[in-house]
Amino acid sequence: MTIEMENFLYELNKYAGQVHTLKDAYEALSPDEQEKAASLAPSNYPMPFEQYKAIFEWLEQMQTELGITDGQ
Repeated sequence: MTIEMENFLYELNKYAGQVHTLKDAYEALSPDEQEKAASLAPSNYPMPFEQYKAIFEWLEQMQTELGITDGQ
């Protein structure tokens, strides 16, 4: 694996952690606050729970394809 791919995976993993934190913060909002945040988001912008699902699926697929396990 190239240094560039290792760097990309590092950044993707870091981004996944940030998305997880954002999802948790969004879920801590009241329903009214969640609705307000959603209404102010750009059109067609995925909500944190959607981002969370997509980014972790991408990360897992990359790790599987590259043969990376939790120990590496």
